[in-house]
Amino acid sequence: MRRLTLLLFTFIFLTSCQEQNIPTLRIGTNIWPGYEPFYITRQKYPNVMKHIKLIEYRNASQVLNGIINESIDVAAVTLDEAVKIKALGFDIEVIWVIDYSNGADTLMAKPNITHAQDLKGKRVGAEMSALGLYFLSRYLELNSLSIDDITLINLEANRHVQAYKNNEIDAVFTFDPSSSKLIDAGAIQLFDSSQIPGEIVDVLITNKKTLSANKKSHLLSFLKMNNQTVKHIVGDITPYINSLNQRLNLSEQQLKDTFNKITLLYDQAVIDWLENTEKQALLIKSYDKVLLEQGKIDKLCQCNNLINPNIAKQVFNEN
Repeated sequence: MRRLTLLLFTFIFLTSCQEQNIPTLRIGTNIWPGYEPFYITRQKYPNVMKHIKLIEYRNASQVLNGIINESIDVAAVTLDEAVKIKALGFDIEVIWVIDYSNGADTLMAKPNITHAQDLKGKRVGAEMSALGLYFLSRYLELNSLSIDDITLINLEANRHVQAYKNNEIDAVFTFDPSSSKLIDAGAIQLFDSSQIPGEIVDVLITNKKTLSANKKSHLLSFLKMNNQTVKHIVGDITPYINSLNQRLNLSEQQLKDTFNKITLLYDQAVIDWLENTEKQALLIKSYDKVLLEQGKIDKLCQCNNLINPNIAKQVFNEN
């Protein structure tokens, strides 16, 4: 009996040690509607999440720094941000596409600013290390203006609403939950991502240096379960409204409106996007142009191997 007890204790001890030695996959996000399904997956599948940690950052700049300084292994970012990191020499890959923005990214302004020309000389906020600079540059380009026509203020996403209320800015590139709160504060919408269809894309990138075999296994499990979560949300968002709203803090109608302005991708649509090299090349060329003009990179992105569909294919081959 003693021997049996000792063997059982030893087995439990060794198993516990093995569990502790399994590395944790660290996934970083900021607050954006398209990332909220991750947190529902965390609730629904605790066994899958045993060795996965979702790290919540306040803004996209912090997420980018997390992948660069190796404090996370996977990051949810926009494709232009991935291009910038790759062009700066960091060894990353795009392994999944999350969503398209079809109106959820917006340029909000004071009510007396109703046309692009009204922005001349005005203070415009944007998170310049992230998507904001690309979005704003595209808006100005489409309206025959340049960055020199405005006073550009670097403003991280978590400060957009307060900066507007404090009269620190006249307009701002932003997204929900800030967009809805700015409307409540009297701001009007000048422009949104539906006017540049397909250009604002959210993806998952991996730091190839830190993604070990064990972490990759965790990632495959997470992507498989999150794909199911997204499929259910797209099929009927109603049961998920409260869960999706935990970080967004919108009214129910605002949340529904926001999710109507993004296209969540799942199943074959993920593979189709990852393998559409012609579309990717056009997008990357457009991002490169803005990033070079604004001095965010000093050479074109060597992006031939940036987007890798192999992990996604493994996820769906297991289904």
